[in-house]
Amino acid sequence: MRVPLLSLVAIMLLSFPVMGFATEQSFSQGGLKAVVKLSPDELRAGENVTVKLGMQREGTPVTDRTVTIEVYEKDSATPLLKREVERLDDEYLDTFKFEKPGDYRVVLNIADPQKSDQALHYEVMATVAESGDTGHDQHGFFSHHFGGGKWGWWGVGLMVLIMVPLMAVGL
Repeated sequence: MRVPLLSLVAIMLLSFPVMGFATEQSFSQGGLKAVVKLSPDELRAGENVTVKLGMQREGTPVTDRTVTIEVYEKDSATPLLKREVERLDDEYLDTFKFEKPGDYRVVLNIADPQKSDQALHYEVMATVAESGDTGHDQHGFFSHHFGGGKWGWWGVGLMVLIMVPLMAVGL
């Protein structure tokens, strides 16, 4: 009975998609494939954010476009930032900072120099956390909650008393 149950749990966990905010997104539009990446993976207010845009058509890099970036607060119609993005080799790069935590829209507009009436528009959502050390970077979950945290070391004993019998019953 234990083996089928463990197999079932393992299959369920592996079949669920990994949840999280994707800081890299790909788009295809008009035969042009674009990959937009925001870095670092964890965006914080007051820290530099780099936007990279790579474009390809049939495997060949496309670098003859004019790209502008606009940054909006989640529901705002007025951009906080609007400027042309610089090209470096086969990518377009821009660096800026989010001033405060919250949800933002990063919009990239790509204009075709031969066809002025055709422009591509890509939008990436970004969630920005507060700046500074949150206190979780220096230690793990257990040491935060049980090692001098709000429960103290007696919480470790309580956790052991609860978890060990539960694990024994599960096996």
